[in-house]
Amino acid sequence: MIKRSCLIIDNEDQTEEIEQLVRDARHQGIDLDCKQFEVGNTAYTEVLSLGKIDIDKVQKEVKRRYKNLVFDIIAFDYELDDDEINGVELLRNFNNRRLFKRTPKLVYSGVLDQVLRNIIEPNLGILKLKDEADRAIIKQEGLAKIKSLIKYSVHEYLDRDDRDSIIIKFLKDDIQSTELIVTQALRLYPDFIFEQNFVNDKFNGMSYAEVADILDNDDILGVEFKREIIQQVIAYLTEKI
Repeated sequence: MIKRSCLIIDNEDQTEEIEQLVRDARHQGIDLDCKQFEVGNTAYTEVLSLGKIDIDKVQKEVKRRYKNLVFDIIAFDYELDDDEINGVELLRNFNNRRLFKRTPKLVYSGVLDQVLRNIIEPNLGILKLKDEADRAIIKQEGLAKIKSLIKYSVHEYLDRDDRDSIIIKFLKDDIQSTELIVTQALRLYPDFIFEQNFVNDKFNGMSYAEVADILDNDDILGVEFKREIIQQVIAYLTEKI
């Protein structure tokens, strides 16, 4: 049975849904550890200011609750019961603040069709052409909103009813990035220290957590680290052969 992890961000309690998701995943050969993060829920005030989502508090709480954890996928609810912050905007802030940057993300909504209609319908216009029939167009404001739905490294947009089946399919079928796999392994033992085993002595004495942070932050040292571990693995396998 393969081990996988996910995080569901929703303004409503997802305890029952997560319990069912874990059971369904087990039937597919997946040992799933799924956590929930209640953003927008007025009963969970740690991430709110004056009843509204406070991104700085969200960032602080994410780091407190999920320190040294790496998820295989994160699912964001689109409707978070906030006038300014929806799931896409929250996801954008996660990426900008390097919160689980390499983790694949999806956005789900119980009214996804309505979300699109609310963007398109008020922004429809007519382009009158001299020698052709009038053409329907979407105004720039509408285009900007649509682009915001597709550019923030979202793995998929889907209806709420499809969320759990898509999560299971992803966890069963999709291949993770090398960076995510390495980061997950490092986060398991954050306090371990790299001893004098590197050709590049910049890493000697670093903790696993420090190197994981370098990978998450796209530091140039991360490229050097990946190159060296690949070279060491190849050398190790060659020696064994």
